[in-house]
Amino acid sequence: MKVTKKKSAFTLVELLVVIAIIGVLIALLLPAVQQAREAARRTQCNNNLKQLGLAMHNYHDTFQSLPAGWIDVGSSNNYMGWGTFLLPFVEQSALYDEMKAAGAYKQAWFNITAMDPFAKTVVDAFICPSDPSGGLNSHLHDYGKSNYTGVGGAHYLKGSGANGTFYDNSFVKFRDMTDGLSNVAMVGERSTLLKSGWTQKKGTLWIGGSTSSEYYLNNAIVSSGYYSINGAAGSFNFTSAHPGGAIFLFGDGSAHFLSETIDGTTYRNLGSISDGNVLGEF
Repeated sequence: MKVTKKKSAFTLVELLVVIAIIGVLIALLLPAVQQAREAARRTQCNNNLKQLGLAMHNYHDTFQSLPAGWIDVGSSNNYMGWGTFLLPFVEQSALYDEMKAAGAYKQAWFNITAMDPFAKTVVDAFICPSDPSGGLNSHLHDYGKSNYTGVGGAHYLKGSGANGTFYDNSFVKFRDMTDGLSNVAMVGERSTLLKSGWTQKKGTLWIGGSTSSEYYLNNAIVSSGYYSINGAAGSFNFTSAHPGGAIFLFGDGSAHFLSETIDGTTYRNLGSISDGNVLGEF
């Protein structure tokens, strides 16, 4: 008598169970992968700020001051920002030399038309990899984006009470930071990411800006009141694509992640170079 061997196969129910299990595993895996990727991007952003810190120290050694937040000679809105003057110190000497040859100098405004080809250059040192946009800032003429903006302290203009590291014609020296280099936040993040309640989050430009609404984006305010990390107060605060806060560069060249829930008074004091408040841990 011939015996027919029964073929084994999945029933429909078994197949659906397997698919459901795979779906659950994927759902568990994806957040872990996303968190790992963000951790890597945040580490790169942190390293970018440290490299900018090293560049600033080298700049200070060369010129005995930090670069100005931007150069204001009172005759044009075409102001060169601090990022421009750091170019030779972030391995961009060729670009800086080309700009100088076209009429851009250390303490003079630049003609935005003449600088236009250079302004569109993407400089990786100024870009946070967590930021969702590319290397060009689509909000600002498609010029080279920067995710790092200077700390003006109480204001971004000297005449209105700026007491931070970067503002118009600032040229701050390390000796001016009497609170101690480790207690002064010099640069923080500025994202192009729009979150709920945010307005005018445009990132910034490494070169500076051609209008008042652009050059002040290179310098933001720290305040115990209206302006905060990831707040909804317009273009004056620091913002980040990282969850829960933003990374700041300090005067000693270190980089620290500050929570968006940081105490307002502590946050304000970090932005000032000489308010007499030595904070220690924060």
